[in-house]
Amino acid sequence: MKPLIKLIQFSYLLRVTLALLVGRDFYNRTLNSRLNLQSSDSQNLLLPFNVTRIPGSSGSRDVRKFIENHFKNLRTHWSYEPDCFTEKGFDFCNLVFTLGQNASSYLVLGAHYDSKITPEGFIGAVDSAASCSILLYVSEFLSTYFDPSFDEFWSEDSHTLTEAFDGVKIVFFDGEEALENWTSEDSIYGARHLAADWSSSGLMDDIGLLVLLDLLGSAENLEVPSFFQASNEEYKALLSIEALNQDELPHNETLFDGSNLGYLESNRVVIGDDHLPFLARGVSVLHLIPLPFPSYWHTIGDTFQEIDDTKVQNWAILLCEYAASRTVPKIW
Repeated sequence: MKPLIKLIQFSYLLRVTLALLVGRDFYNRTLNSRLNLQSSDSQNLLLPFNVTRIPGSSGSRDVRKFIENHFKNLRTHWSYEPDCFTEKGFDFCNLVFTLGQNASSYLVLGAHYDSKITPEGFIGAVDSAASCSILLYVSEFLSTYFDPSFDEFWSEDSHTLTEAFDGVKIVFFDGEEALENWTSEDSIYGARHLAADWSSSGLMDDIGLLVLLDLLGSAENLEVPSFFQASNEEYKALLSIEALNQDELPHNETLFDGSNLGYLESNRVVIGDDHLPFLARGVSVLHLIPLPFPSYWHTIGDTFQEIDDTKVQNWAILLCEYAASRTVPKIW
């Protein structure tokens, strides 16, 4: 092992042992400009989602272009595979970005970027603009963290955790919301289409874990429980990152309901969301969604005034730390 790699390995081990945030410097430099409701910075990742995003609409196309441009400007190359199709007269397009080519096991992070058709003018700030902004931030962090020219670069030899993923996919699902009334046929259009495509191509066999974000960032006091036995260790890993670094996080209250074991004990699906077609095909799912839902869920009241940007920042940090600890993408 090269001396530089040994040094990086020791540095990483030391930070983990001392429960230090590996991306602290990055967060200090970027959080307030990227994920802040008051920031007018051109690099703000949250405010561009403050539009209606009905599938096929101009608002949806504008947000799609914003997401595409974000990934084009990252320091590490992400491959881009749009998954576009037409169904029931609507044009849908999933946006799939991949870091680490020809991986044997992918960590997939996903959220839906569409908004409901009704009520007219529905923004869906918590459902799920905030989650999309978190994913954009995670992508920027990973691009920096795994850039070979970056000071904190560490190689596969320096990775200390077992069962690491060697690729990351970030997916922005379209058409999660029903066009009329939620049924198994009128909902999760993008997820159903992408899951079928990945299944037929064989890619589904390489998906190690799907982490699905939804309804995150509400100013209300809502917590996320663990829903599935298969992903409970991953849930506890996030819970541990939060607990060990609570004093350093922007929001000083927990985002998790770790004491609620009811869903684990039942081990059955209780929420309809984009994870369902992947779960049905045997993919392990970590569903990051609060229960109960926000009081303004699916109403015109789901606006950016309901977002707590310190919670959005917490989620961004936790997912950055989690992804960095579990991923060694094949990019060098």
